[in-house]
Amino acid sequence: MEKANKWLNEQKQNVTDTEYDLLSRAIKTLMGNIAEGENYPWSPHRCILPAKEHFDGIWNWDSAFHAMAASRWDIQLAMDCILGFIHFQESNGMFPDVIYSNGKIVNEFSKPPVLVWAAEILYRRSGSSEFLNTVYPIFVKNEEFWRNNRCYDGMFFYDAEYKDHKEYETHVRYETGWDNSPRWDEPAQMQWAVDLNCYMVMFYRSMTYFAQELGLKEDAQKWALSEKELSELIEERLWDDDNKYYSDANKITGKNTGVLTPACFMPLFIKTASKERAEYMNRIASDKNKFFSGMPSVAYDNPCYSTDYWRGPTWLNIAYFAAKGLKNYGFETADRIKDTILSWCDRDKRGIFENYNSLTGEGLYCDHFSWSSAFIIEFILNF
Repeated sequence: MEKANKWLNEQKQNVTDTEYDLLSRAIKTLMGNIAEGENYPWSPHRCILPAKEHFDGIWNWDSAFHAMAASRWDIQLAMDCILGFIHFQESNGMFPDVIYSNGKIVNEFSKPPVLVWAAEILYRRSGSSEFLNTVYPIFVKNEEFWRNNRCYDGMFFYDAEYKDHKEYETHVRYETGWDNSPRWDEPAQMQWAVDLNCYMVMFYRSMTYFAQELGLKEDAQKWALSEKELSELIEERLWDDDNKYYSDANKITGKNTGVLTPACFMPLFIKTASKERAEYMNRIASDKNKFFSGMPSVAYDNPCYSTDYWRGPTWLNIAYFAAKGLKNYGFETADRIKDTILSWCDRDKRGIFENYNSLTGEGLYCDHFSWSSAFIIEFILNF
């Protein structure tokens, strides 16, 4: 904790007392969820679990978010979070969903591809050529997995590995990271998902930067072209011009699903949206019947809205991406959403929760959750 406490003390003069308290609680939660030692399958790396008492393993996109946070005070811990996970890459390039402490690997499906985005954050903060040279070929192979197994007509969709498995459709939903979201009341594998395609734009941007740093000119040009082509397709296919918002679309018919969630704001996070389209999205974000001000995981007025996991509660990771997207275009709505969410986290002193009731702000489910802690830090310091 020494590095974490030193870093925390350095922040004190730049934040409010409330923010300082939240940062302190977030760091305590993250550091309390470290799992290290030779008995763990990811040894010798130290890795951060989602929550020690509830999630006995390291998860895919969780590891990216944990690394992002830890890189602020302990770059080696952050690198361990990435290296400890990507070590378990499958032969086809897929990263599994989870590696449990007992060595069991869940590899029937993956998770949203944000590890490379986190790795870029770590490299920019460390400048470690050893880290870059280690991760680059691994991420090259991972892109091949997504392109070869999860791409149709130039855009990406979620899927699972064993289509004859009795839990196939459940596994696809698990790969999305949004488990039981109303987005997947229609089969997830049939949809070009807004967030997935935006994550892949982020993937290509990171790979372009990595290739440039490594002096790989042809690679950099290839990744940049992939980013450009995918960005254009997002704006062409995932904007619903009748309803004036982004949403997932059927990969065969091209018809937008119309399900409003924070994922619909991801084109603002990656800054591919025009100013006009961003203004339409801000109108939705500022509507109390839609997302204002708790940024629920599905719009308040969706008939499926509830407090059931991904069917209504506020999750800090997707809420951050949505609010930060709005902030990118200068909308005050973003600050109102941030303030609401942080006030909930501050008010419920029982812990830092997995998610929050998006109407009352009550903490729900696990009460010492690592990625919520990571995004509290981002809301305060990177907004």
